[in-house]
Amino acid sequence: MADNSHNPDDILSAFIDSNSDAAVSSFFDIETCVTPSGADAVCIDTHCTPVAPLASRTGFADNERLSERYCYLLDPLPGWPVIERPEVIYETLIAEFPNFGEAIDYICSFACISRHGKVPFTFPPLLLDGPPGIGKTRFAMRVAHLCNAGFDMLNCSGMSGTMALLGSEQGYSEARAGFYANTFKKTELINNIILLDEVEKMGIDSRGGDPYAALLPLLERETASVHMDNCLQESINLGYLSYIMTSNNTHAIPEPMMTRVRMLTIAAPDSSQLDRIVPGVIKDVTKRYNLGNLEFVPDMDEIRRVYRQNHNLRELQAMIEYQIRASLWQPRSERIPYTGSVEKSAMGFGR
Repeated sequence: MADNSHNPDDILSAFIDSNSDAAVSSFFDIETCVTPSGADAVCIDTHCTPVAPLASRTGFADNERLSERYCYLLDPLPGWPVIERPEVIYETLIAEFPNFGEAIDYICSFACISRHGKVPFTFPPLLLDGPPGIGKTRFAMRVAHLCNAGFDMLNCSGMSGTMALLGSEQGYSEARAGFYANTFKKTELINNIILLDEVEKMGIDSRGGDPYAALLPLLERETASVHMDNCLQESINLGYLSYIMTSNNTHAIPEPMMTRVRMLTIAAPDSSQLDRIVPGVIKDVTKRYNLGNLEFVPDMDEIRRVYRQNHNLRELQAMIEYQIRASLWQPRSERIPYTGSVEKSAMGFGR
């Protein structure tokens, strides 16, 4: 059962009612931040107090290897507020993800707080539950991009034990800090969205510990901001990390964790929403292959036929990639092989 104390409508209403810098500062516990060049007028003339993940390296100062590897965690990192108007963020996301309406409202409510308060974009943990292949991962990446946050992903499928979350003990020859150390290095931001993919598939190891129990303190801002890493033996500030989790079902997720997240059920897009999704998928594919100038008209009848078979967006993307290849290359043999998992004989070039 979800924790209603994180209801975004209640939080946003409280913010609007108070309409004071003090209210915003108490919620985020951070001074207002400067924005990148080109920021909207609402975010101009603010200043930034970057936050260093680590306050000191006393816990690993005697370990030359760790000191060299993780010294960057002592450098202050910026955390940018949302620049784009939340209305634009909403329209952009709903056009690409028409089946994510409630999740988009949730994100936009916190985008409002970030933009008005000029504070780094963060939000309480969000769990997106639904069948595979409906765009949950892509949605998380788009939210990070539109809301000026960093992004990283941790695949929970098959994860057993707590090492990835808490770090490994210094006594190990290849001791490493938790996943967040590489996140900070990669994004160079203090506020990042972490995608925990297929969180229901984490396993409990009798020797490695319970990853669900290890994750609980990271989901609460107060405890996350003073998280103790096993490898660094130092308190590391993870209070500006936001989590989007995905699951195909919630039966295996422990109740204590469910009480700390906002759980939303995401259904596969219906056929009426398909026409709104296809342009975004085409844009992603052409961008990936640097085909921005390609004049491509998809075969929507074929796309609808494929989608009706399994309602899977991964299959939809494979079909669009196939059509793009077919538009660029006229086959010398009978047909270009289709790489998807659906029936192949009915696709491609006619015999």
